[in-house]
Amino acid sequence: MSITTDPGDEVPRVAAAPVTSPGLPQAGHSSRALPVDEAVRTGPEILIWRRAFPGALDQAAEARRLTRFLLGGTPFADDAELVVGELAGNAVRHTRSGSPGGHFTVEIILTSPRREPLGGPAAAASVLVTVYDLGGAGVPRFGGHGQADVPCAEGGRGLAIVTALAERTGFQGAPATGHRVWAYLARRP
Repeated sequence: MSITTDPGDEVPRVAAAPVTSPGLPQAGHSSRALPVDEAVRTGPEILIWRRAFPGALDQAAEARRLTRFLLGGTPFADDAELVVGELAGNAVRHTRSGSPGGHFTVEIILTSPRREPLGGPAAAASVLVTVYDLGGAGVPRFGGHGQADVPCAEGGRGLAIVTALAERTGFQGAPATGHRVWAYLARRP
């Protein structure tokens, strides 16, 4: 993995092939919002947490609790907890992550403003929430596709909610190899 930085940029750069799944292809899709670029910036201005969970629906709740614990006291806690819950739930429901022996991985990356050392989560300017899954029958669909278009539907709104909360959303990967589904949240003025 190459490390690149852009002195004027405060957005974290995330590898197209995640550390947890080196075989994930670089082709992918992003929502209508801008995608995240192709490298990880490391240093004292960034905090990265990553944890794998068994592929069961109750583990989506565990992933939410972990997110709340890590981001408590930040302006991102509520939105990031909801995003993680939706992405983890989708990983378990719609990919091989929910099959016997399956798993999903949650990654949370905090960055500081103006490339200053990050004294703790409360000082963060942004958070990138990513869920890695094992792939399956389809690809994530951000936007107005599926049951969300039906007013009485009981599901199908999760990725639309994630898109509404995030500055940017998207995914890389394929059904055969797995996906990296992400949402970028920035501190609002």
